[in-house]
Amino acid sequence: MSHLQIVPKVIPIRNKEQTKEKLIRAVGKVVAEVGFQRLGVNMVAREAGVDKKLIYRYFRGLPGLMTEYGKTIEFWPTAEELIGDDTDIIRKTPPGKLMGIFFKRYLRAILKRPLTLEILAWEAIERNELTQSLEDVRAKTALEFFEMMEEDPPDEIDLTALVLIMAGAVNFLAVRSRIHRTLGGVDIQSEDGWKRIEDTIDLMLERTLNLS
Repeated sequence: MSHLQIVPKVIPIRNKEQTKEKLIRAVGKVVAEVGFQRLGVNMVAREAGVDKKLIYRYFRGLPGLMTEYGKTIEFWPTAEELIGDDTDIIRKTPPGKLMGIFFKRYLRAILKRPLTLEILAWEAIERNELTQSLEDVRAKTALEFFEMMEEDPPDEIDLTALVLIMAGAVNFLAVRSRIHRTLGGVDIQSEDGWKRIEDTIDLMLERTLNLS
């Protein structure tokens, strides 16, 4: 009697990559809508139109999928996007001006990403291993940018604390602009309003880091 040989089903590489892209897009859309605490594999799979088993097969679960989403340009600007074609100029830029460039470009970059703003809003009130995945991506981008700083900031400046304060302020203003026209008398849904904020970022950082 002949024995039937069971051959494992092989998914074409093209279909596999398309499915992975569907899942990555889906997790971003769903987490922006429901937040991190309610996010589940069933919701993501349903949004992507695929079997939830594929989340475990391709990403080993939601944390892995969230990490891959965090690496996408749709979610977060890369250091290359923030630097642009100004590599040589940025390397020679004093710390105060350099930080001003970073936070202004960073602000504009996240304002262009509506889903990112929704996710940042959820992060303000929720925290778990999924939020940590996205935080790691953001920290990496900032480090890559500031590695270009050739001139050291003044010794008395706690650069880590300064970056933390600035990032918190920028994130807060960008997130609030989703639902507020004005904040503290500044129009945060207009170009004039953001220009006021950008000019103040420059002034604060240059005065803070230029202590000579």
